[in-house]
Amino acid sequence: MMKILFTSDLHGEIPLYHQALEIASGSSATILILGGDLLPALKKSRRYEDMIQEQQSFIAGFLLPFFKRCLKTDLRKILLIPGNWDPAYPEIFVEPVEGLIDLDRKNFQLENGYEFIGYPLVPPTPFRPKDYEKMDDLEAPWPPQKNPSYVRSPGSSSMIKPIDPHDYLRRSGTIAEDLEKIYPGKDGRKTIWVMHSPPRGTNLDVIHGGQSVGSRSIRRFIETFQPLVALHGHIHEAPRLSGNYADWIGNTLCINPGQLLSEDDGFPRLQGVIFDLHNPEKNLTHTGLKRT
Repeated sequence: MMKILFTSDLHGEIPLYHQALEIASGSSATILILGGDLLPALKKSRRYEDMIQEQQSFIAGFLLPFFKRCLKTDLRKILLIPGNWDPAYPEIFVEPVEGLIDLDRKNFQLENGYEFIGYPLVPPTPFRPKDYEKMDDLEAPWPPQKNPSYVRSPGSSSMIKPIDPHDYLRRSGTIAEDLEKIYPGKDGRKTIWVMHSPPRGTNLDVIHGGQSVGSRSIRRFIETFQPLVALHGHIHEAPRLSGNYADWIGNTLCINPGQLLSEDDGFPRLQGVIFDLHNPEKNLTHTGLKRT
């Protein structure tokens, strides 16, 4: 057996990181996968101009020491992608750490042939950070945008720059185009995709009011290439609203564990899933929910 703990959307909540290590240790997981939105967003000053500096401080002061401590336990690998609130994500990898794997539009293969591939970008949101957003496809509708929005300034360690989100997104390409370039064309039966956005029209992308806000390009991609598992996050409330944290697209098991943060309910229990890589469906369990 090779056990994996997957969670997402911790948003810099230190108690949730500690719980992830505790749960990994208690379940004998040897791989931890974090599916984006790792870093705090507007926690202190509430100013977008300070967000990258606050995230850099979190990475240096907590996250990297925490990862190093994790990798001295039975955890052998930590695999990461950023999310739409993570412009400081590249700083995590400035200092090489053995066992810490960047999956941002990259792949990583285990010795047993199982391959992990990451894709962090999400369709346009109503939020202002845009570094990890793209049009879903050329026809997909957008939610209302806030102008100005922001992206990280090129060549700057801590600055962001204001942008017109409509102009920026229209010239940034699409998720559909990205996925066509990234897919390696290998056997999907041994492929695990880690994608911050869930696929559209599933249990995994429902928001309050019943609307589905996932990516239709990601759904089409999964329908076509049928990976073994697709791991998602981004829509925190979806499992509680839909009643299920898992769904099937053809033969692909798709999972979004959801997440609760401190402003939701004190410091809640981490929302994550544990599964055996060799038989994900049979051994799939959630840290806080039951499947319906």
